[in-house]
Amino acid sequence: MIRTQSIVRILAVMAVCTAFSFSPEVANAQFQGFFQIGMTGSTFRGGNLASTSPIFRLSGGGGIRYRYASGFEFETGLNYAVKGSELEGTIDEIPIIGVSEITYVELPVLMGYRFNSFTKYKPRIVVGPSMAFKTDARISFHAPGSDFEQSESDETVEDRDLGLLVGADIIVPFKGETLTFGLRSVLGFSNARSEKPELYNTSFGLFGGIVF
Repeated sequence: MIRTQSIVRILAVMAVCTAFSFSPEVANAQFQGFFQIGMTGSTFRGGNLASTSPIFRLSGGGGIRYRYASGFEFETGLNYAVKGSELEGTIDEIPIIGVSEITYVELPVLMGYRFNSFTKYKPRIVVGPSMAFKTDARISFHAPGSDFEQSESDETVEDRDLGLLVGADIIVPFKGETLTFGLRSVLGFSNARSEKPELYNTSFGLFGGIVF
Protein backbone atom coordinates (compact mmCIF):
# COMPACT_ATOMS: atom_id res chain seq x y z
CA MET A 1 0.00 0.00 0.00
CA ILE A 2 2.76 2.46 0.90
CA ARG A 3 4.55 1.78 -2.36
CA THR A 4 1.41 2.42 -4.42
CA GLN A 5 0.67 5.71 -2.67
CA SER A 6 4.29 6.78 -3.12
CA ILE A 7 4.08 6.09 -6.85
CA VAL A 8 0.94 8.22 -7.17
CA ARG A 9 2.57 11.08 -5.23
CA ILE A 10 5.60 10.88 -7.53
CA LEU A 11 3.25 11.09 -10.53
CA ALA A 12 1.74 14.27 -9.07
CA VAL A 13 5.16 15.91 -8.72
CA MET A 14 6.10 14.81 -12.23
CA ALA A 15 2.89 16.25 -13.64
CA VAL A 16 3.51 19.66 -12.07
CA CYS A 17 7.15 19.72 -13.11
CA THR A 18 6.34 18.64 -16.66
CA ALA A 19 3.69 21.32 -16.98
CA PHE A 20 6.31 24.01 -16.55
CA SER A 21 9.17 22.27 -18.32
CA PHE A 22 8.15 23.23 -21.88
CA SER A 23 10.13 26.46 -21.64
CA PRO A 24 10.38 27.09 -25.41
CA GLU A 25 6.58 26.87 -25.59
CA VAL A 26 5.54 28.88 -22.55
CA ALA A 27 4.93 31.95 -24.67
CA ASN A 28 2.59 29.90 -26.85
CA ALA A 29 0.68 28.36 -23.95
CA GLN A 30 -3.03 29.10 -23.82
CA PHE A 31 -4.92 29.45 -20.57
CA GLN A 32 -8.46 28.04 -20.49
CA GLY A 33 -11.17 27.47 -17.93
CA PHE A 34 -13.77 24.72 -18.07
CA PHE A 35 -16.90 23.49 -16.32
CA GLN A 36 -18.41 20.02 -16.64
CA ILE A 37 -21.26 18.02 -15.17
CA GLY A 38 -22.29 14.40 -15.52
CA MET A 39 -23.18 11.08 -13.94
CA THR A 40 -20.78 8.89 -11.99
CA GLY A 41 -21.17 5.23 -11.16
CA SER A 42 -19.18 4.06 -8.15
CA THR A 43 -18.58 0.85 -6.25
CA PHE A 44 -16.14 -0.72 -3.80
CA ARG A 45 -13.52 -3.35 -4.51
CA GLY A 46 -11.60 -5.49 -2.05
CA GLY A 47 -12.68 -6.89 1.29
CA ASN A 48 -13.86 -10.21 -0.21
CA LEU A 49 -17.15 -8.54 -1.09
CA ALA A 50 -19.58 -11.03 -2.60
CA SER A 51 -22.61 -8.88 -3.46
CA THR A 52 -22.05 -5.27 -4.47
CA SER A 53 -23.80 -3.01 -6.95
CA PRO A 54 -22.78 0.43 -8.17
CA ILE A 55 -24.57 3.59 -7.15
CA PHE A 56 -25.12 6.41 -9.64
CA ARG A 57 -25.01 10.06 -8.64
CA LEU A 58 -24.62 13.47 -10.26
CA SER A 59 -21.10 14.89 -10.21
CA GLY A 60 -19.26 17.81 -11.70
CA GLY A 61 -16.75 20.56 -11.27
CA GLY A 62 -14.42 22.93 -13.02
CA GLY A 63 -10.86 24.07 -13.30
CA ILE A 64 -8.11 25.43 -15.50
CA ARG A 65 -5.98 24.11 -18.33
CA TYR A 66 -2.69 25.21 -19.84
CA ARG A 67 -2.52 24.21 -23.48
CA TYR A 68 0.77 24.03 -25.36
CA ALA A 69 1.24 24.19 -29.12
CA SER A 70 2.72 20.68 -29.09
CA GLY A 71 -0.59 19.26 -27.88
CA PHE A 72 0.42 18.69 -24.25
CA GLU A 73 -1.82 20.12 -21.53
CA PHE A 74 -1.72 20.60 -17.77
CA GLU A 75 -5.06 20.50 -15.91
CA THR A 76 -6.22 20.95 -12.36
CA GLY A 77 -9.42 21.97 -10.59
CA LEU A 78 -12.06 20.87 -8.10
CA ASN A 79 -14.71 18.18 -8.59
CA TYR A 80 -17.76 17.22 -6.55
CA ALA A 81 -18.41 13.47 -6.45
CA VAL A 82 -20.44 10.98 -4.43
CA LYS A 83 -18.86 7.53 -4.20
CA GLY A 84 -19.73 4.32 -2.43
CA SER A 85 -21.66 1.16 -3.20
CA GLU A 86 -24.79 -0.84 -2.60
CA LEU A 87 -24.13 -3.87 -0.39
CA GLU A 88 -26.26 -6.92 0.29
CA GLY A 89 -26.17 -9.00 3.47
CA THR A 90 -28.23 -10.46 6.29
CA ILE A 91 -28.95 -9.49 9.89
CA ASP A 92 -30.47 -12.28 12.00
CA GLU A 93 -31.14 -14.14 8.72
CA ILE A 94 -33.13 -11.17 7.39
CA PRO A 95 -31.94 -9.91 3.97
CA ILE A 96 -30.65 -6.36 4.26
CA ILE A 97 -29.53 -3.92 1.57
CA GLY A 98 -27.11 -1.22 2.64
CA VAL A 99 -26.06 1.85 0.65
CA SER A 100 -22.81 3.63 1.45
CA GLU A 101 -22.59 7.22 0.16
CA ILE A 102 -19.39 9.23 0.60
CA THR A 103 -19.32 12.83 -0.60
CA TYR A 104 -15.94 14.09 -1.76
CA VAL A 105 -14.32 17.20 -3.13
CA GLU A 106 -11.60 15.99 -5.49
CA LEU A 107 -8.40 17.80 -6.48
CA PRO A 108 -6.88 16.19 -9.60
CA VAL A 109 -3.43 17.09 -11.00
CA LEU A 110 -3.41 15.90 -14.60
CA MET A 111 -1.26 15.81 -17.68
CA GLY A 112 -3.10 15.59 -20.98
CA TYR A 113 -2.50 15.40 -24.69
CA ARG A 114 -4.67 16.98 -27.37
CA PHE A 115 -4.66 15.30 -30.78
CA ASN A 116 -4.67 18.09 -33.36
CA SER A 117 -6.61 16.18 -35.99
CA PHE A 118 -7.50 17.55 -39.40
CA THR A 119 -11.15 17.89 -38.39
CA LYS A 120 -12.64 20.48 -36.06
CA TYR A 121 -13.11 17.82 -33.37
CA LYS A 122 -10.11 17.44 -31.05
CA PRO A 123 -9.82 14.23 -28.96
CA ARG A 124 -7.92 14.41 -25.66
CA ILE A 125 -6.55 12.02 -23.05
CA VAL A 126 -5.65 12.87 -19.45
CA VAL A 127 -3.99 10.98 -16.61
CA GLY A 128 -2.72 11.80 -13.15
CA PRO A 129 -3.28 11.53 -9.41
CA SER A 130 -6.41 12.78 -7.68
CA MET A 131 -6.77 13.51 -3.98
CA ALA A 132 -10.34 13.39 -2.62
CA PHE A 133 -11.38 15.09 0.63
CA LYS A 134 -14.43 13.74 2.44
CA THR A 135 -17.19 16.23 3.27
CA ASP A 136 -19.84 13.74 4.37
CA ALA A 137 -20.36 9.99 4.71
CA ARG A 138 -23.62 8.17 5.39
CA ILE A 139 -24.80 4.58 5.31
CA SER A 140 -28.44 3.55 5.07
CA PHE A 141 -30.13 0.17 5.48
CA HIS A 142 -33.46 -1.22 4.41
CA ALA A 143 -35.09 -4.63 4.34
CA PRO A 144 -36.87 -5.50 1.09
CA GLY A 145 -40.57 -6.15 1.65
CA SER A 146 -40.69 -4.44 5.04
CA ASP A 147 -40.88 -0.95 6.53
CA PHE A 148 -37.45 -1.20 8.13
CA GLU A 149 -35.20 1.73 7.19
CA GLN A 150 -32.22 3.24 8.99
CA SER A 151 -29.71 5.93 8.05
CA GLU A 152 -26.72 7.15 10.02
CA SER A 153 -23.39 8.91 9.70
CA ASP A 154 -20.52 6.57 8.81
CA GLU A 155 -17.58 7.42 11.05
CA THR A 156 -15.41 4.62 9.65
CA VAL A 157 -14.69 6.49 6.40
CA GLU A 158 -11.26 8.06 6.07
CA ASP A 159 -10.98 11.83 5.52
CA ARG A 160 -8.86 11.48 2.36
CA ASP A 161 -8.84 9.13 -0.59
CA LEU A 162 -5.92 8.94 -3.03
CA GLY A 163 -6.51 7.64 -6.54
CA LEU A 164 -5.39 7.61 -10.15
CA LEU A 165 -7.59 9.39 -12.70
CA VAL A 166 -7.67 8.35 -16.36
CA GLY A 167 -9.90 10.05 -18.88
CA ALA A 168 -10.67 10.73 -22.52
CA ASP A 169 -12.85 13.36 -24.13
CA ILE A 170 -13.46 15.23 -27.34
CA ILE A 171 -13.64 18.97 -27.95
CA VAL A 172 -16.54 20.05 -30.16
CA PRO A 173 -16.99 23.61 -31.52
CA PHE A 174 -20.70 24.53 -31.56
CA LYS A 175 -22.20 27.92 -32.52
CA GLY A 176 -19.22 29.89 -31.30
CA GLU A 177 -18.85 27.87 -28.09
CA THR A 178 -16.41 25.09 -27.24
CA LEU A 179 -18.09 22.03 -25.79
CA THR A 180 -16.49 18.90 -24.37
CA PHE A 181 -17.84 15.36 -23.90
CA GLY A 182 -16.07 12.38 -22.44
CA LEU A 183 -15.48 9.89 -19.68
CA ARG A 184 -13.28 9.70 -16.61
CA SER A 185 -12.44 6.89 -14.23
CA VAL A 186 -10.80 7.10 -10.81
CA LEU A 187 -9.16 4.04 -9.28
CA GLY A 188 -8.71 4.45 -5.52
CA PHE A 189 -5.41 3.30 -4.00
CA SER A 190 -5.97 4.11 -0.34
CA ASN A 191 -8.32 2.32 2.04
CA ALA A 192 -11.59 4.25 2.11
CA ARG A 193 -12.30 3.03 5.65
CA SER A 194 -10.38 3.17 8.91
CA GLU A 195 -11.45 -0.38 9.75
CA LYS A 196 -11.03 -3.77 8.14
CA PRO A 197 -11.89 -5.15 5.68
CA GLU A 198 -10.09 -2.70 3.43
CA LEU A 199 -12.31 -1.22 0.72
CA TYR A 200 -11.23 0.88 -2.25
CA ASN A 201 -13.30 3.29 -4.31
CA THR A 202 -13.72 2.68 -8.04
CA SER A 203 -15.69 5.15 -10.14
CA PHE A 204 -16.54 5.74 -13.80
CA GLY A 205 -18.25 8.88 -15.07
CA LEU A 206 -19.70 10.36 -18.25
CA PHE A 207 -19.44 14.15 -18.55
CA GLY A 208 -20.39 17.06 -20.75
CA GLY A 209 -19.19 20.61 -20.33
CA ILE A 210 -18.05 23.89 -21.76
CA VAL A 211 -14.56 25.35 -22.25
CA PHE A 212 -14.09 29.13 -22.06
